[in-house]
Amino acid sequence: MELLGKSLEDVFQQQQKKFSIKTVCMVGIQMLDRLEFIHNKNIIHRDIKPDNFVLGLDNKSHIIYILDFGLSKKFRSSRTHQHIKFNVNKKLTGTARYASINALKGCEQSRRDDLEAIGYVLMYFLRGSLPWQGLHVHKGEDRYKKILVKKRSTSAEELCLGFPNEFVEYINYTRNLEFEADPDYKFLRGLLVSALEKQNTKYDFCYDWVTEQPNITDRVAIERYINNNTDFSLEIKSDKKEGETTNDENEKENNLSQNISIRTSASNNEENSKNISEISNNHSIGNITNDSIGKNNESDDKKHNKKKDKEGKKKDKKEKGDKKKNCSIY
Repeated sequence: MELLGKSLEDVFQQQQKKFSIKTVCMVGIQMLDRLEFIHNKNIIHRDIKPDNFVLGLDNKSHIIYILDFGLSKKFRSSRTHQHIKFNVNKKLTGTARYASINALKGCEQSRRDDLEAIGYVLMYFLRGSLPWQGLHVHKGEDRYKKILVKKRSTSAEELCLGFPNEFVEYINYTRNLEFEADPDYKFLRGLLVSALEKQNTKYDFCYDWVTEQPNITDRVAIERYINNNTDFSLEIKSDKKEGETTNDENEKENNLSQNISIRTSASNNEENSKNISEISNNHSIGNITNDSIGKNNESDDKKHNKKKDKEGKKKDKKEKGDKKKNCSIY
């Protein structure tokens, strides 16, 4: 397993429980990237919280990782993509502070619940705390039920008061998703990109806890989040210029040309062998016909000789008969 660094909760506490909008947007975009990857593998996390997102180390210190899949669950079949059925009266799975409203109500969780939980995590980073934290629970009261009541009564506008309207849109979008709906991850990332642009800042991995510009070889431009739906933050940019080909490409072309030449020579060899076999067959046929012709000639000669012998015997018999006649007459 790869050794990772501090969790976002640890860093948040070190920063006096307050992140800037820039940091929250950059962190949120990567969180959505990781969650989309997991969901594409037919899995929901079900325990979204700052403790389960950690930083990398050394040259990967700018990357946000997700971990702790102990409460994860498949939400659809890997083979048929058949979604699980909606159920109610289920016990809460996850952390109540960041859990979705539907999860607190006892509903079966799906992708929408992970995304709603990310929205509460982002507001936790911006506000320093959430309205349903520190509620006084009397003896015999259900703590989860009290959190649910407070969370349901807190509108997105009230929760995101004083912050960019994009966070209001994010919360409302995730709260209104259907159970089996396919979330628009690109739209949600676009909201965070828009909030980032309003701050006149760039996506440069300079988080609040970074003291100097990170030395990153795979720096990502902000246009990647607007125009592309794939996460390139783990990739290293190629040094190849336009019109140039890399050694790998040249090697592929050489291998391809070699394969073509080998196939061509092989096909030529096959044709040559076919021609040779045909020629040899023709020669063998010629030999057979010549032999048969020779045998026929021999048989004809024998017949001719036999015929001559018969004619000679008849002639001899006739001559003998004439002699006898002559003798008797004489």
